[in-house]
Amino acid sequence: MAEHMKGIILAAGEGKRLRPLTASMPKVMIPVGNRPILQYVIESMASSGIREISIVVGYHSEKIKQYFGNGRNFGVEIEYIMQEKQLGTAHALYQAKTDEDFILVPGDNIISDECIKGLIKKDNNTILGVFSQNASKYGVVEYRENKVLKIMEKIPETEENLIFTGIGRFGPEIFEEIEASLNEGIYEFPKVLNRMKGIKLHVAECLWKDAVYPWDLIELNSWALKGALRQISGKIEKAEIIGKVEIGEGTVISGGTYIRGPVRIGKNCYIGPNSVILPDTSIGNDVSIGAQSLIKNSIIMSSTTIGHQSAIENSIIARGCSIGPRFHSISSSFRKIIDREVVEIRDGGAVVGEDSRIGADVSIYPGCRIGAESRIPSGTVMKEEMEDEV
Repeated sequence: MAEHMKGIILAAGEGKRLRPLTASMPKVMIPVGNRPILQYVIESMASSGIREISIVVGYHSEKIKQYFGNGRNFGVEIEYIMQEKQLGTAHALYQAKTDEDFILVPGDNIISDECIKGLIKKDNNTILGVFSQNASKYGVVEYRENKVLKIMEKIPETEENLIFTGIGRFGPEIFEEIEASLNEGIYEFPKVLNRMKGIKLHVAECLWKDAVYPWDLIELNSWALKGALRQISGKIEKAEIIGKVEIGEGTVISGGTYIRGPVRIGKNCYIGPNSVILPDTSIGNDVSIGAQSLIKNSIIMSSTTIGHQSAIENSIIARGCSIGPRFHSISSSFRKIIDREVVEIRDGGAVVGEDSRIGADVSIYPGCRIGAESRIPSGTVMKEEMEDEV
């Protein structure tokens, strides 16, 4: 049955709440565990027997096409469908109209293949729900037994709710419902489902994780690194490497360095002497980290340089950044308002946008987002956010 099941992935959106990380790339291409989020979705589909995939693209679609190509390197065949204007999820899905049964998945979630395999066995018009205490852009499912009564947008803050993941199994008849909804100005898929009768619910006992805000990516990165292996290439001087650590070709790990996995370090990196790399850290390709630096539970994207005696914890540094010595990303719990929503983050640090230039002896307070292509002079203590300069 899986051989004839098609996959549709929605990957047209920008992910504005993840700024500055989406300044020049769609949310689905943000790397966690040194791989784009979308790659985990495609690999889950492939391992579930789905080979034919349509990806609805829009914002910076060239980044997706360049990386995944025709899909053959990932065991699938990919067709790209353009959503010229990002009007909503129902509108996006309608662009991929098909006469086959299909599995629908947002491209910006990390899911295990068990999620998809479970849905393949279900009837059409079945959605996937997971229990969560975190608010979601998809809404809360009101249900009785395995039938969906309503998908609600307003979510109580303290209760554990059943969240609609945006994932489901559908037949071609769903497009008639979408077309009727679009004609009435309804562009969001949950609202289309609310107009329909007979939508069934499959409660997931599988992994599903979403990143709404930048600091959510730290958790996704930790999950992605659970699959890390002990695989060491490059040049390793007198360093101590413990546990599941992946080190790419051409990378140099200098003497006196301590690395404890799970950690993934890409190709052609340089880790300076007497540095400490602690669990749940991913470091991309062509990254240079100066001597006596500490990196813990963080994402350091490719082509970034970090000066000596720096300390980075629970933080995200986007690609192409140049950071001077003695940089300090302070981490703690905080509360802030993003997009008119109150966000509470436990143990969060800084988020630095791509191609930023930061001088020596700079400290950044927890929860500060530094926009893409920012310039921060030496000796600055950043307590406020900086907008993108792009």
